[in-house]
Amino acid sequence: MPKRGSSKGISTGKKIIIFGVIAALVASTFAIVYSSRLAEEQQTKQLEEARKKQEEIFKLSRCGDGIVRSNNFIKEYMLPEECAMPVGITVDNDGKVWTASAVTNSVFMLDPRTGQFKEFKLPSQGSDRDRANIPLPMWALAFDDNGRLWITDSENNSIWMLNTHLLNTSINEAFKEFKLQKAEPFGTSMPVDMRVSKDRLWFVGVYSKHIGMIDLNTLELVEIPIDVDLDALGTIDVDSKGMVWFTALTLGTKGMLYRFDPTNKEIKAYDLPIGSPVGISIDEARGKIWINDHGSNLFVSFNPSTSEVIRYSTSLPARYTNIGLYEDCIKGSSRLECSGYPVSLPYWNAIDSKGRIWFNEHQGNAIAVFDPDNSTLVEYNIPSYNKTFGNCNDYDEPCGIANTLRFALHDDGSKVRVWFTEFTENKIGMLDPDAKELPFTVSTNTDTIRVKKGETARVDVSVNAREPVVVDMLASGSIDANGRLSKSKISAEYDEYTVRFDGPSSKTVTLILKPNELESGEYTLTIGARSDEVTYSKVVRLIVE
Repeated sequence: MPKRGSSKGISTGKKIIIFGVIAALVASTFAIVYSSRLAEEQQTKQLEEARKKQEEIFKLSRCGDGIVRSNNFIKEYMLPEECAMPVGITVDNDGKVWTASAVTNSVFMLDPRTGQFKEFKLPSQGSDRDRANIPLPMWALAFDDNGRLWITDSENNSIWMLNTHLLNTSINEAFKEFKLQKAEPFGTSMPVDMRVSKDRLWFVGVYSKHIGMIDLNTLELVEIPIDVDLDALGTIDVDSKGMVWFTALTLGTKGMLYRFDPTNKEIKAYDLPIGSPVGISIDEARGKIWINDHGSNLFVSFNPSTSEVIRYSTSLPARYTNIGLYEDCIKGSSRLECSGYPVSLPYWNAIDSKGRIWFNEHQGNAIAVFDPDNSTLVEYNIPSYNKTFGNCNDYDEPCGIANTLRFALHDDGSKVRVWFTEFTENKIGMLDPDAKELPFTVSTNTDTIRVKKGETARVDVSVNAREPVVVDMLASGSIDANGRLSKSKISAEYDEYTVRFDGPSSKTVTLILKPNELESGEYTLTIGARSDEVTYSKVVRLIVE
């Protein structure tokens, strides 16, 4: 405040006016300076909050929320190292579970009996690439008959052998690295899959133009050139005659199956009706090869002797895998045309001792098992979701996926346990399908639906509940790669979509089908229901005349 005093020649009134003007100027100056500083501070605060928010989202996308979840069928285990981002996984003869992390450059072993992990660091320090970026995963792990663990290392373009018998003596001596030929311009062949067959380890790399083999007796590495005119190799399996089968693809465009004869180095090619063949398992009992399309909703059986292909669809993904897309879709479409995300992306597969085909659904966020003998598909919902992988803004309910990229069966002939990695959750999950009875099953009044174009077929679908449960009715098909039953080709509606059971009981709902512009031919329909934990479906033939 200015000090009051007398000034000659200036009246009191004028003084008041002058001081008032000065006070106003001072006040306005302070206001401008303060508001400018406040704006700067507010902007700085907003930028800091935005930076922290981005860091939180980035960490969540790589590490998950740190919460271990479970349901009646699935139990999760948190890895001891933060943000390890595991992918490859296998189980040894003692039931111990092994996975590996390119982020931590280590191998983890879980003893399910104690729930405790052990970590073993690889001798290599990793590649010279920017470690701030996510390194390429260690895609596959496998044991040979001598108890040695084999690990693919895409980041370092190599395969590691871990002699588990030496772990208590010398870690460096326990590991041995096999360097692979580089694939330009990537600098890595990205070894992605391998199979142990008798005294050989066979492997493929995504960008490689070779089939790789390590002699398990001499440890000699051989890479055999192959002529494949597609962008990438997929996965590999070996039949009882020693023939090596592998897939190749130009993503979403063309898929091929190849048979390689190691004796005469001959390759035979088979066209596939899918664009992204990845998982492949040989079913010698049925004379078929099961292949997953990791670009759609489809998995297929292929008979090399007849070239017959049967296409199957998983269920449509649950709405909570990507809520926003479902909400947008449901506004103008049938519920059977909409899902949380366009496709479930079935990935790798394996056949158990009972002939059932297991596979992981990357975007479906589930572990699935298909029984070809009774044409049933059961999909077990994974209880973790990562909202950074879904259109989950402004939704408080669970939303997103856990990025379950690989799995392994522990099959003792009487029981099967499925172990899987959750890439963005820093977890290993275990599915025990025998932990309890399924809460419900689904059956249909026919295994084959015959209908003419323009006419209507009615299918009675029975839901048989064993406990109180709420289910949503589902239907998908091999008509399109996305599994949807679109009105332009075939209209499909249930007379009731949500069915509630207060206890053990059964209820029949009706599925009404009408082929419109659908071409005459044979298809498969996957008809089922979903609860919070499982989806149970019956697969039937659809013949359009």
